Amino acid sequence: MRSAGPAYYLYCLVPSGRDIQASATGVDGRHATQLRVYEESCAAYCEVDLDEFVGERAEAQLQDLAWLGPRVCRHEVVIEQIMKQAPVLPARFATLFSSLDSLDQFVLEHRETIAGFFTELGGQQEWAVKGLLDRAGALEKLSHPAEEEPAGSLGGRYLQERRIKAQVERELNQRLRTFCQHVAAALGARAGGFRERKVVAPAAEATAAEVVLNWAFLIQPEDLEDFRAGLQRFNDDEAFPGLLLALNGPWPPYSFVPDLSGGAQA
Repeated sequence: MRSAGPAYYLYCLVPSGRDIQASATGVDGRHATQLRVYEESCAAYCEVDLDEFVGERAEAQLQDLAWLGPRVCRHEVVIEQIMKQAPVLPARFATLFSSLDSLDQFVLEHRETIAGFFTELGGQQEWAVKGLLDRAGALEKLSHPAEEEPAGSLGGRYLQERRIKAQVERELNQRLRTFCQHVAAALGARAGGFRERKVVAPAAEATAAEVVLNWAFLIQPEDLEDFRAGLQRFNDDEAFPGLLLALNGPWPPYSFVPDLSGGAQA
């Protein structure tokens, strides 16, 4: 079957004037990563076959983890390799352009937004903070035994115990919200930027930790240890029962990328 032709896959943009080496294999495992230099920025991209990402066959492939997984990994490898050399404005997986002219037009149309992003980013890096809650353990620590044994019939005692459990759950959720607001304000004061990210669905196993918060911060490398110490304080002296705050990174600053239209799947 004849290919639909080439498309141009964008990984990221970097400020101009940087000596970038893009040696990672492209997203499809065949085409090399290339650089296209503009006046104020530089685009890292590669040529791909359009029908790998657009069309009926592509729709099926994008639902196939065996096909999708390696390509997502190669996408991230390219960006992370470049991120070690310069600040990046990362593009989402499968950001395609029908021609190099359309890529050029995209960069030109958004040149001010792109330049503003790099000015605000500076040397900062994105770090993630996730809150992992042992809900059963937290409920146990926050629960207080009833002063009296529940009276009445077995059914009545069961309903009373359900009401007590529901009340403890409500108290836990309210205390957790208040605690998280306090932590976010304290950590945000130590960072150059803060975003709340979507929380992944709780773990399927009842014994596994539940992800209750997912935050992103922009941090200067020289401020990282101070930020880490501030975070650790909330795992120690000011800890919330059953909650662990975990820091990891640095990551490409996806959470802070401006909304750029364009790069349509041609």
